[in-house]
Amino acid sequence: MKTSILRISNDILLGKKQDEISQYLLKNCLATGEIISCVNICENHPDQITKQINNIDSDFIIVVGENISSRNFTIKKAIASFANLNIVKNNFAESTVKAYYAEANIPVLYDSENEFYLPESAELLPVKISALQSFICSTPSRTFLFIPGELDIAKYIFENYLKNIIKENLITKYKTTTIKTFGISEKDIYSILSDLIKNKYKILFLTYPNNLEVSIVIRYNENLDKEIINDLIYKVYERLNKYIYAEEEVTIVTRALDLLKVNHKTLAIAETITGGNISTNLIKQSSNLKNVLIENIVATDVSSLINRLKVSPAILKQYSEVSVEVAYEMAAGLLETSNADIVLTTCGLTDFNNDDKEGKVCFIAVGNVDGIHVYKNTLYGTREQVIDSLTQTAFFYLIKNIKQNDLFFDKTTV
Repeated sequence: MKTSILRISNDILLGKKQDEISQYLLKNCLATGEIISCVNICENHPDQITKQINNIDSDFIIVVGENISSRNFTIKKAIASFANLNIVKNNFAESTVKAYYAEANIPVLYDSENEFYLPESAELLPVKISALQSFICSTPSRTFLFIPGELDIAKYIFENYLKNIIKENLITKYKTTTIKTFGISEKDIYSILSDLIKNKYKILFLTYPNNLEVSIVIRYNENLDKEIINDLIYKVYERLNKYIYAEEEVTIVTRALDLLKVNHKTLAIAETITGGNISTNLIKQSSNLKNVLIENIVATDVSSLINRLKVSPAILKQYSEVSVEVAYEMAAGLLETSNADIVLTTCGLTDFNNDDKEGKVCFIAVGNVDGIHVYKNTLYGTREQVIDSLTQTAFFYLIKNIKQNDLFFDKTTV
């Protein structure tokens, strides 16, 4: 089958939020063996939805809607109109929604009654984790799979229904290998791997960027000689080793936390420019950091650097708050007083303007009793973008420290 995604959302169309659901479906459909031929985005209006459906040259269309029942009802009616079907109450849908609310011990919300209705020949794909429901509906030329616009629901539908639909319709069975990189662009990846990408075995390379991270998905026929694919993957690792942080689809924060736990390492963090964002990301990943995160300090004032982290006033006066020397002193002071196995510090000015076009010079220090390394980074963008990028970079350095791999970044060892 030929598969496409139709993402219906005014906010995504206007750039107000990112389309995490389509990115998730792209990667996971490919991992199952199905290539998404295109992703179209349109506003939630019947005429625009119908126009987009007519323009999509696919026999299987994944329609991703919104997270409000009344808005999704508009999408259902547009699909039904295209298929010359009526919208009717579906008893299974009604009982599924009511069961969800009964489990939560609350009455059915008025808006959720829209979930009772489906195109008359549609099959409900019951979603037990939400009142928002999914369905599949077929015409002689098209099949529509509707998914409400919540990432958790998309994951639920993929694991419980879509993955099996793909496998049942695949003529050729495929396997995939995913490699996660940090600090290298898609363009450079394709340049470095150009000869491997142009292979005679129809091995497919696809990349999915997310800020400074890139997922490389390699798809190949499951009957391909294992030596051929192993040799190709070995060459990818050989060329991109300095940029690789994981061998599966996992975020850089999750991988850092996993490595800390597996290696039974404790961590202490001191942040200036990132303002607690590093520890916040760790806390979001795990409800129990008791034996991992020993301490986090947000030091936005010179007195905190001096009194808590033991940064020398003479060093501050000679080199300024944002310097290799101060980043090192922060890490050394934290290592001495926290008793953590590994320390991680960020150093940079917090009072910068979003209009700054010159880039922000920041320092990250990571180390243990065997030594502390300080890394210089120049980052661009708004305050939020700089903080997010520096946070990701800090986790990458932490991963490399735990793995004891050399780094390719501009490094100063003190």
